[in-house]
Amino acid sequence: MGMSRDSEHTAGSLSRQGSAASSPEGSEPKAANRSKAKIRVSLACVQCRSKHVKCDATLPACNRCQQEDKPCFYAKSRRGIRDPKKRSMISDKPPTTSTGSFLPTNFSSGSPSVQSLSLHDLPSGWSVNSAPSTASSSKNEKELLVDLFYNYFHPGHPCLPPKRFFYNHVEADPDSYHFLLSVINFCGSLYTDQIPSEDLREVAYSAACASLPFTVQSVQGLLILSIAAFGEMKFEHHTGWANRAATIAIELGMNQKTFADRTSDSVLAESYRRTWWCLTFQDSVRHLGDVGSTLSITDVDSDVDLPCEEWEYESGIIPQPISQSQYETQVNLGQSDFSSMAYLIEICKIQTDLVLPYHEAPENKKSEIFERADSRICDWLRRVPKWKMNLVDPDGVVDIVLYHGISIAHVNRLRLRQSAPRSGLNIREYFPLGPAKGPDRKGQMVKGFGWNSYPIDIQAANGYCDLFRHPFPTKTLRAVFATGTLRVILAYLDACVFLGLDSPIFRERINRLTQILTVHGEIWPLSRKIAEDVKAVAKEYLTPRISQSWRPGISESEAWAAVTSLHETPNLTPNFGFEPYQQVYQVEGWSMNDTWSANLTDIYQA
Repeated sequence: MGMSRDSEHTAGSLSRQGSAASSPEGSEPKAANRSKAKIRVSLACVQCRSKHVKCDATLPACNRCQQEDKPCFYAKSRRGIRDPKKRSMISDKPPTTSTGSFLPTNFSSGSPSVQSLSLHDLPSGWSVNSAPSTASSSKNEKELLVDLFYNYFHPGHPCLPPKRFFYNHVEADPDSYHFLLSVINFCGSLYTDQIPSEDLREVAYSAACASLPFTVQSVQGLLILSIAAFGEMKFEHHTGWANRAATIAIELGMNQKTFADRTSDSVLAESYRRTWWCLTFQDSVRHLGDVGSTLSITDVDSDVDLPCEEWEYESGIIPQPISQSQYETQVNLGQSDFSSMAYLIEICKIQTDLVLPYHEAPENKKSEIFERADSRICDWLRRVPKWKMNLVDPDGVVDIVLYHGISIAHVNRLRLRQSAPRSGLNIREYFPLGPAKGPDRKGQMVKGFGWNSYPIDIQAANGYCDLFRHPFPTKTLRAVFATGTLRVILAYLDACVFLGLDSPIFRERINRLTQILTVHGEIWPLSRKIAEDVKAVAKEYLTPRISQSWRPGISESEAWAAVTSLHETPNLTPNFGFEPYQQVYQVEGWSMNDTWSANLTDIYQA
C-alpha cells in the first residue's frame, strides 16, 4: 500500500466514487459455506479443515492430530453440536504459538463467560461489574490492556482480527501496528481502575493528530478512537477522526470488493470488510446523535461483501462471503439464515436511507417515508430467526452484534414517532416541548381482533426493555447505547407527563433504565451525563413515587385502561396481525423484578 501522507489530501476526497470492481458473483455460495445450523452438525477440527483433509471428528482429539502430535481444537457452533456430552468434550482453545517480545505467553482467544466475571445481578439476568478489574499475575500491563479491549470493546465493534490472529500480525510487522496498539491500550484502560487512562489517552490522541500512513491499521485506529471520543463526549474529536478514517479508507479503496479480495489472508480480508461496515455504522450514529458532521460516506458507492458469523471469524475458517445483491435476492426468496453482522448492516441501511431523512422531508412526503420505514423495520424484526433472537446460546456466548441490531430496530420505531426538535441529546432542554402531536395529544386506541392493545411507541419501548432479560455484562455495550436508551426513556416520560398515562410500571422502567445508564457511565461519561439529565427531568416533572396499588384515574371506557394490566400477558390471537411485538415481545415480568440490588437508588427520591 502507498505510504503517502494524509496531510497531502483534503476533505474533498470524499467525493462520490464509482466502484472499480466487477459485478458481484451471480453464483450462489456452496452449501458447505452457508451459515446454516443444520449444515454445521457434521464436525471437523480446525486443523483438518484448514488443510482441506478429511477429519474423523473423534473427541476430544481426532486421530490425524493425535498421529501428527498436534493440538486438536474445534470451533464451537451456536447450534452445530447438540449432544451435551460431545459439547463438553470439545476444546475450542487455540493451539499454543511461539512467544515473542509482544505475544503473551498466556491468553485466551474467547471472551470471558458471564460466570467468570465478578458480577452482581440486575433485573432478569442483566449484570454489572461491581469490582475493579484485577490483573493476572502472569500478565504484564500491555497484555492486560489488550485483553480488556478484546473482552469488552471488541464484541460491540468486531472489526479487528480475532485476538490470536491479531497477535501474530503484530509479531510479524510491529511497526505497522504502533498507532493502532496505542489506541487499543487507551481503550483497554477504560475498563480497569488499576491503570490510569490519562497518559494513554494523551499518547493515542497525539498520534491520531499527527501524520499517519495510509494503511488499514490507521483507519482502524482512527475509527476506534472516534468511537471512544463519542462515549467520552469529545464530539469534535469524534467527528474529526471519523472523517479522517473515512477519507483514508476511500483513498485506499476499502469501499470496493476487490480491496479485500486481493488479500491472500482470509482473516485479514474479513477484517477489512468489517472495518468498512463499522465505518458506515459510525457515520449513521453521528448523524442520529446530531453531534456534528462535515463529511459522509453514505453517498459513496460500495460493493463490499457481507461479513460472516462471529464463530466463523473467531475460528479463522472464513466461508465464501455473500455479496449485497445475493443477500437481497435470498431475502426476496424468503431465506433468513444470515450472519448477525449481515442483519445489523441491513437495519443500519434502513436507518440511514429512511429514518434519517424522515424529519427533514417535505410534509407531503413524510407519510410515504414513514410507512416505508416502519414497514421495513417490522419486516426485519419478523425475518430474524427465533433461535437468533435468543441472543445467548447454550454455552453462554452472547450475540452482542445482533443485540445492537434489535435495539436499533426498536429505537428507530420510536424515532419515527418522536418530534424532530427532540432529536438531540439534551433532554433537559427539549423535554418541555412535549411529544410529536403536542402535550394535549390523546392516547390512540389500537385495539381489535388480534391486535396488541398498547400503542406502537410503548410497544417499541417494551421491546427494547425485553432485551434486558438476557445476561449481558453492561461493560460490553457500545458507547452509543446511551443515545438509544434515551429515546426509550423519553417515550415513558411522555406517557407519564403529557399523555395522562402515568403508571407505576412506566415509572419503574424509567428508574431501571436510568440505573443501567449510571452503571454504563462508569466507563462512558455520555451515559453518566444522560442518566443525570433524566434524573433531573424526572424529579421536576414527576410527582413523588406512588404506591404500587395506585391506578391511573382514567375511565374504564378509554383504551388506556389497558395500562393497568401490564403485569399480565396480553390476550392476543396467535399468528395474526401486522405488528411483530404481539408474538415475540411481552411486557410482563421485567419491570417489577424484586431481585435488584438494594444499593441502587430511586431516581425519584429528593
